[in-house]
Amino acid sequence: MEFGILGPLLVKDTAGARAVPAPKQRILLAALLIRPGQPVTADRLADLLWDGRPPRSADSTLRNYVMRLRQVLGPAGERIETAGGGYLLRAAPAEVDLHRFTELRDRGLAALRADAVPHAATLLREALALWRGPALVDVPSDALHREEADWLSATRLDALELRMAAELRLGRHADALAELRELTTAHPERERFWVQLTAALERDGRPREALAAHRAARAALRRGLAVEPGAELRSARRRLLASSGFVSAHQLPPGAPDFTGRSAELRRLTERLAGAGAAHGAPQVLVLTGGPGVGKSALALRAAQLVREVFADGTLYAELDGGLGGDGPGGGGEPTGRVLRTLLGALGVPAAAIPAGTAARTALYRSVLADRQVLLVLDGARDTGQVLPLLPTGPGSATLVTSRDRLADLPGARPLLLEPLSPEEARQLLVRLLGARRLAAEPGAAAELLAACDGLPLALRICAARLGTRPAWSLAHLAGRLAAPDRVLEELRVGSLDVRRAYAESFGRLDPEAAAAFRRLGTPRSPAPTPGEEVLERLVDAHLVVSPVPGRYALPRLSHAFARWLGPPEAKR
Repeated sequence: MEFGILGPLLVKDTAGARAVPAPKQRILLAALLIRPGQPVTADRLADLLWDGRPPRSADSTLRNYVMRLRQVLGPAGERIETAGGGYLLRAAPAEVDLHRFTELRDRGLAALRADAVPHAATLLREALALWRGPALVDVPSDALHREEADWLSATRLDALELRMAAELRLGRHADALAELRELTTAHPERERFWVQLTAALERDGRPREALAAHRAARAALRRGLAVEPGAELRSARRRLLASSGFVSAHQLPPGAPDFTGRSAELRRLTERLAGAGAAHGAPQVLVLTGGPGVGKSALALRAAQLVREVFADGTLYAELDGGLGGDGPGGGGEPTGRVLRTLLGALGVPAAAIPAGTAARTALYRSVLADRQVLLVLDGARDTGQVLPLLPTGPGSATLVTSRDRLADLPGARPLLLEPLSPEEARQLLVRLLGARRLAAEPGAAAELLAACDGLPLALRICAARLGTRPAWSLAHLAGRLAAPDRVLEELRVGSLDVRRAYAESFGRLDPEAAAAFRRLGTPRSPAPTPGEEVLERLVDAHLVVSPVPGRYALPRLSHAFARWLGPPEAKR
């Protein structure tokens, strides 16, 4: 006698297969076959037959179904017995395909653990051959499928994982590739299949495809289970990267420990960056732009720190502004070439293997990052030409650029304009820097100091630093020094922090016409005509002039102080 539930329901005796056409009889037989020889209560059978809603006549109807099933099974019908307040089906273990499958699988696992790999592969193939389709495929019971078919399917997948492990240990990776691709497509949440596919591709000499498989696995696991790859898959990736000489870089410098505010901007940045890293689509570029001293670098670093775990191959950082010179003898001869040399070194490329020219370095850099998923932070970009050669090309990578220029001509870039802090955010930062008690002691002076700083984090930090090193100074004393328009920029300077220098860097990028117009705007009672709208818009782009509504323009307090300090165009500085 032979019974089967691993596929369409099967009953077979010496006369051949016996059909069980009635749906309720198939449910009843399947429920008895899942655990042959064990009684199944009448209540349990009634729940399965009527999906948890048995009629009042369930007891008599169940007896009628059992009687008819015995008739359909012929001589095998005598195996259905009344027992334990229900029924059981007597069957020897070897007569039920589920038991034979389980036994062969267990023997195959034992052989695999004993390093009898060829025997293990044979046993596991025999076990899987017993499956004629999805378990209980023609049994119309939602409850039975929900409670039994799922774990039966999982046992089959477990056996498939074991068989694929045996095949790979036997060196049959080329033959296993097609099946593993099908399995990862059909069951993307089974991480073990991804591990095996990655291993098969690696052994078949396809490291790039293996890395691509890891990216696909990570996306599938995050999408389906909201988890990151486990230790085995991460280890496989590290091995692949190490074999190609790639180093996972983590270059982000420490951010400001007292970072405050910017909750809306931080949420927008992190959502976009994390979405880019998790989607594994085309690389994304975000441009964070704003005026001098507004806190672009601090915000960029905080956002990058928060999402760095999303980028499997690490984070890269380059400070583009601030004295990058040529590469010297044999170097790229321009700032971009120097940055490329630094980034390639961070990615594990030996110094001797880095070519001399910027174009060659760009080509190598793109080749190294072609299969990598990285976050690149470019701080202080001057223009689009400086950024383009540095953009990673790997799927799921992202670049966050800070710039005083809006970089409107950077292809595919998504801009985010960073405004000065709101009055409440500015106060929160000052409280963080000086302490709530000190501000509460001089509320009026604190308000004057906040107004003088124009919402610029740079100016607020300078004030806090000066007050911190001069405990005898009151807030009122510093606020009084800041009140003088001709001295405010002189007061907003301590060590390397200098508001005037920050404005000077923005001013130095203006064309001569815009520079002259800006200087005239700061000259009291200037006889020169008001600059035209085109020139004023260039000053808005440089964040030296604001335009709250189209056609109207104004100079923020500190920008106006800087224009006054410069003097008219005829004056020399």
